[in-house]
Amino acid sequence: MLTELAAMSLAEYTGGRFVLGLGTAPREWNENWHGLEYRRPVERMREYIECIRAMWTSSPEKSVSYDGEFYKVKDYRRLMAPTYERVPIYLAAVLPQMIRLAGSHADGMIVNVLNTPRYFTELVHPNLKKGLNASGRSVDGFELCAVKCCAVNKDRKRARTLTRHAVCFYATIPYFDAVLDPAGFAEPKMAIRAAMRRGDVPAMLNAVTEDMIDSLVLAGTPDDVHRQLQKFEGLFETLLLLSPSFAADPEEVRANHQAMLEAFGP
Repeated sequence: MLTELAAMSLAEYTGGRFVLGLGTAPREWNENWHGLEYRRPVERMREYIECIRAMWTSSPEKSVSYDGEFYKVKDYRRLMAPTYERVPIYLAAVLPQMIRLAGSHADGMIVNVLNTPRYFTELVHPNLKKGLNASGRSVDGFELCAVKCCAVNKDRKRARTLTRHAVCFYATIPYFDAVLDPAGFAEPKMAIRAAMRRGDVPAMLNAVTEDMIDSLVLAGTPDDVHRQLQKFEGLFETLLLLSPSFAADPEEVRANHQAMLEAFGP
């Protein structure tokens, strides 16, 4: 209910420009940080999307109910009619089943922060097509977005060093095996995870290879990062930039945000 209300309120405040982004997050974050059971995440997310959309059809004159396995809402009645009939829902996805769910149930998809052209062509596009086909939808009106970790600096070496902070953090998340292993990064990935278990952040950073930086992130001068993006031409529509922040100096993170704005702004 709170997600439904907050999303519709933000849609109203922004004049219909708000997009509700949803994602499951890793098993460990669910269980250890939120105390939530992590079971059948794809089915749970499907119900969550369906339930929220049903609640958006409610009004003072019309109650709605949803009877799912994971979510049950009985006689929900909004205190006022929603401002919009529908708020776009974009789904964060990494693995095939969640990608297919994005195609069948969402208005857009956000490809997570570690990705390669091979990952798009071999995993994202085929499974997204399966999801769209399963629901009888076309790609028209569906927005495919990608998050790219980015560090911009006139000093190319310093930018590459900063991106190590993102690569080592996200490499600890098991579902990124679908990106890392086909790219040949299984060995450094395991070294990063071993260092994480020891709480050894410097070792995590040192385990990131130069090839990982070349393949997984955008790093370097403004000209460098624009050139690195060229290999993704035609693979997605909308670019979302993320600054490295894990175990990084806050001032350097702020400076990188400004550098990204200057490199990609109008």
